[in-house]
Amino acid sequence: MLTIREPVEFVWDKGNKDKNWIKHEVTDRECEEVFFDEEKKTFKDELHSKGEERFRVIGKTERERLLFVVFTARKGRIRIISARDVNKKEVKLYEEKTHLTKFKNEDEERDFWAKIDLSEYYEPSDMVPVSFPNLKPTSRSISLRIPEYLLNRLKEKANEINVPYQSLIKSYIKEGLFAPAKSG
Repeated sequence: MLTIREPVEFVWDKGNKDKNWIKHEVTDRECEEVFFDEEKKTFKDELHSKGEERFRVIGKTERERLLFVVFTARKGRIRIISARDVNKKEVKLYEEKTHLTKFKNEDEERDFWAKIDLSEYYEPSDMVPVSFPNLKPTSRSISLRIPEYLLNRLKEKANEINVPYQSLIKSYIKEGLFAPAKSG
């Protein structure tokens, strides 16, 4: 397994923020979720790693959407270059390789990866499991008003299990959002 310890956060700026949504209806959050998929497969792109290392990852979002994401690591941060849904052929990844082209900039690279069939460029043996043990999803502070007795109980529960109460809140929210819907 490949372990990449340095990246600890994602970078979203005017060069990449919301661009995958505009082109492929992939949110920035979904791009990040792929990195936390235990079954993701990653492969290095030797041809496009001249100025900096480039990687490709195929993984699932929390809603089981299978995505192909192009990224690089810059100054301890993951920069997403392109993201899109995989096609049927890419799920199996054909065993043929072909020559990749060079790109002038990220926009040209984004356009290229949006149009090609990944299985024409990589073999399954090119992919390896990867771990980002220090990477955290992008967060945003919010204000939340809850009754004081609930906050006190939450803090007590967090203390019992030795976790910060804010982490416990996030855990409860995530569990609730992704739990199967109850009928009737």
